[in-house]
Amino acid sequence: MSKLLVVAGEESGDKHAAKLIAEILQRDPSCEIRAAGGERMAEAGADLRYNLVELAVLGSVEVLRNYAGLRRIFHGLLSLIEEWRPDAVVLVDYPGFNIRLAKKIKARRLPPAVIYYISPQVWAWGTRRRKTIARNVDRMLVILPFEKEFYADTPLPVEFVGHPMLDDLRLEEAGRGSPPAGAPAPGPPVVALLPGSRWNEVRRHLPVMLRAAEIMKRKIPSIGFVTAPPKEAFRAFTEAALAASPVAVSVMPAGAYEAMRAASLILVASGTATLEAACLLKPMLIVYRVAWPTYFLGRALVKLPYIGLVNVIAGRKVMPEFIQRDASPGRIAAAALAWLGDGAAYGAAVEALREVRAAVGAAGASGRAAGAVLAAVSGNRGNGAA
Repeated sequence: MSKLLVVAGEESGDKHAAKLIAEILQRDPSCEIRAAGGERMAEAGADLRYNLVELAVLGSVEVLRNYAGLRRIFHGLLSLIEEWRPDAVVLVDYPGFNIRLAKKIKARRLPPAVIYYISPQVWAWGTRRRKTIARNVDRMLVILPFEKEFYADTPLPVEFVGHPMLDDLRLEEAGRGSPPAGAPAPGPPVVALLPGSRWNEVRRHLPVMLRAAEIMKRKIPSIGFVTAPPKEAFRAFTEAALAASPVAVSVMPAGAYEAMRAASLILVASGTATLEAACLLKPMLIVYRVAWPTYFLGRALVKLPYIGLVNVIAGRKVMPEFIQRDASPGRIAAAALAWLGDGAAYGAAVEALREVRAAVGAAGASGRAAGAVLAAVSGNRGNGAA
């Protein structure tokens, strides 16, 4: 019987780790899986020992506030590994915690194979952490096509499994009678406003998007606007902003995918949602605003010419980016109106997104990752490491 410890933090990691766990148990029902993560991982069949998602933090103040809890979980996991001796530890994203955990596992010469699923985005920040990862990880499973090449000059075995988001889109599409991906919804244009999933994103982006919507509404009176339901943590802010806006915005109860599918065009915060929109072949305007000190620090550290993941994958700016001062209601509205009024430009944008979607790979990433994990566990046993 195989024994696995799976460690994930934040909501996206919990979601992707849960799909991985479900696929592993489907292939090997006898596998015993313990976890640090969130409730989705428990629902998928893992024995959840620590809830890291509850402690997911943003910003230095929150990190300091939750430091004691994170430290307790970190050392609890090391003790669990020493006593339970799993065949492998599977680390899912969450680099600040997981890279440090991998280093400790190797420093203490603990026996499990260390498998990293969903590489930290070290390609955005330079190469130093890449070397650290290569020294302390036995196998890397990457979800973006260019990430395999990023590790090519290291001895780390890397496998591209595809993006698990495509599994979500496949399941969502199978359960709905939606228009074909990339086809504008019939009737007047609809614009989706997706300001982000974090508090700092919503409070900075939503007011700008709503003012841009006002400008668009004056030019195209028939235009409609939709958004996804807000998280409970900032529901009051979102509902107050929507109520104060002179433009009606419909909240799509099924979530962001429903809002994207209903839209002709999307105003979206930089992040994974840009890739989701790309896979639905929905042209987008990428918006990004942070505190100015954070922005200047990011400019000094980030080595990429683009911030939108869809543009990073494409290797060129296929979707416009509106960053900091450029993320003004007037500029955003003007670009949106230009696309909505130019069928040829809109069609070219859809074709560019079609190339991005093809580059991301096919659905089934969670299954491929599960197969790779079980193969690595079998190999680790064969080498007598566990």
